[in-house]
Amino acid sequence: LFRSQVKRTRIEDTEAEVKRVDEALKASQEQLQKLYDKAVREVGEASAAIFEVHQMMLEDEDYLEAIQNMIRTEQVNAEYAVAVTGDNFAEMFASMDDDYMKARSADIHDISDRLVSILSGRKQKSAKDFATGANKIICTEDFLPSEIIQFCENNAQGFLTAFGSSDSHSAILAKSLDIPVIVGLGWDLLNDVRTGDILTVDGREGT
Repeated sequence: LFRSQVKRTRIEDTEAEVKRVDEALKASQEQLQKLYDKAVREVGEASAAIFEVHQMMLEDEDYLEAIQNMIRTEQVNAEYAVAVTGDNFAEMFASMDDDYMKARSADIHDISDRLVSILSGRKQKSAKDFATGANKIICTEDFLPSEIIQFCENNAQGFLTAFGSSDSHSAILAKSLDIPVIVGLGWDLLNDVRTGDILTVDGREGT
């Protein structure tokens, strides 16, 4: 779980932590606006609207109140409150019956990870941190929408995920870029594929 990556710290000045969240929200909105502008150039306004959705999710009253209430009642640091709230909301979406709503779980993780990165001063990984380039197929557990744009800038040729949904914003973005993407291949993908392996990806057949 995402929360396991963030250290819990007891704090005394809860209002200072709430203020830190407010400042991180503003920075997140600025980052998402830049991502939106970049996505408009890469995939057009319709697909770029995904990042407008993320901006709106950051303004969701239930999400923000859950973070603030946790800071104030449990006296925990902002990073931990965001991580736990992100996990809780992601789990809630993942448990829904509707496939579209279920796929929003990844979006919650994306915006929460962005907030935690800003709060902690940790730089989010970008495509430059990975071995991408011509004829590279990216294999992972799942993708966040913001990662798709970064990987595509580094000329990734295909995406394979062990988990996730074809209704996810990540999959929608990849398809709009005419890049083969196959989701939900299971643990075999992570167990069997190694860096340097030769892969043939058939996006039409899903194999």
